[in-house]
Amino acid sequence: MPKRTPSGAPRRSPSRQRQFKLPVDLPEQKPASSSTEPRSHRKNSTQQTKVPAQDTPTPPASPQTDLFSYPFPPPPAPPRTHFTAEELRLSYSPPQSFTPRTAPDSWLYFVTDREEAHHLLHSGLHLTRKAPLLLTERNGVCAWLEKMAEDPAGPAAFPCVLRLRRTMVADMLEPDPDHSAEFSAECYLLSGATHEQDR
Repeated sequence: MPKRTPSGAPRRSPSRQRQFKLPVDLPEQKPASSSTEPRSHRKNSTQQTKVPAQDTPTPPASPQTDLFSYPFPPPPAPPRTHFTAEELRLSYSPPQSFTPRTAPDSWLYFVTDREEAHHLLHSGLHLTRKAPLLLTERNGVCAWLEKMAEDPAGPAAFPCVLRLRRTMVADMLEPDPDHSAEFSAECYLLSGATHEQDR
């Protein structure tokens, strides 16, 4: 005889009870770790251990250069205000050897009197921008001599022609367009370089 429950309904046997199955399979739950380590320790153990980067050694700083340890540059050369007759190869040229058709050469010429020519041949040439020396090419000497002959106050009776090396004064010349047009030859003023001081 089947046993009855306290309410009087007969108790079903376990084999006959309906077994219900969920339509979706639940994911399997992993059993909790039984480790006794603290949570914070376990979390750090799973992370990748970062190796600190090694510091690159800094090269030693080079000492600052002492500018006063270098030698000072040589002082600039004083302005050139004088040439000796030997430096310029200053020499006398006979007036009769010049013609208007002679070609320019490696010399420059100027016409003066005997007294001034004698002084320059012995003491040299003094440069000054206040009273520059007039020079001309070889083909301008004849026109210069003719101009001096027309001046009664000039040294027409005893003209002297002196010459000097062009290369020695090439950077100290200034063009003289007025005399160039008058003599029909290139003329220059020997007044020294532009940075020379007046003396």
